[in-house]
Amino acid sequence: MCADGRPFPGSPTIRRSADHFCSGMAGSFSYIYRSPLIRSIVLLNPLLILFFMSAMMLVQVMAVKVWEADPVQFGLIETCIPLGYMIGSGALIASGKRMKRRGRWVFIGLLVLGPLYILLSQVTSPMMALPLIIGGGAMFACCTMLTQIMLRTAVPDELQGRIYGVVGTITSTAPILGLTVVSVMADQWGAAAVLEGLGMLLLATGILAATTLKSIRTYR
Repeated sequence: MCADGRPFPGSPTIRRSADHFCSGMAGSFSYIYRSPLIRSIVLLNPLLILFFMSAMMLVQVMAVKVWEADPVQFGLIETCIPLGYMIGSGALIASGKRMKRRGRWVFIGLLVLGPLYILLSQVTSPMMALPLIIGGGAMFACCTMLTQIMLRTAVPDELQGRIYGVVGTITSTAPILGLTVVSVMADQWGAAAVLEGLGMLLLATGILAATTLKSIRTYR
């Protein structure tokens, strides 16, 4: 308080920083809304992360409760998740500029993931699941890496920090909600049934996304 009982005035620097932050966030959302490609990626990426993380959590539950995997087999399952991602990433890096129609490859990976999860829900042993898990990681890499490349090339350098901040916030929130819902459903109906339903839902989502998100589908 001042000597006359009045509160100290707010710092102009703090007010300017707050105004700058708010205007920056508003500008980021406005830029995302105006760009069909970036808007499509912002919609698609959280869904990809949500489905993938939920499916991998269900696979871990199935490994213990359904397949009755021993410690070595469970370790192999855990290893196959990043191994598949590395294989998919390596294939994309090796193809380089020779890859054409990158947007279509995003949806090819997405459409393959759904049936893979359906097959995983029918598997009866951990060793049979390993190639499917590796394939799922590779397809996930195909989807996410290509959308990140699109985002990197489409957003101007001066806006990348703000746009990636918005995308990161949305993307990190979606899996938490998905894992919570899937965990409750798995307790009610079993991990295998929920994984099969998740695969069907992902396949339907992939078909819908491939037909509606033209800006990604036509990206070269």
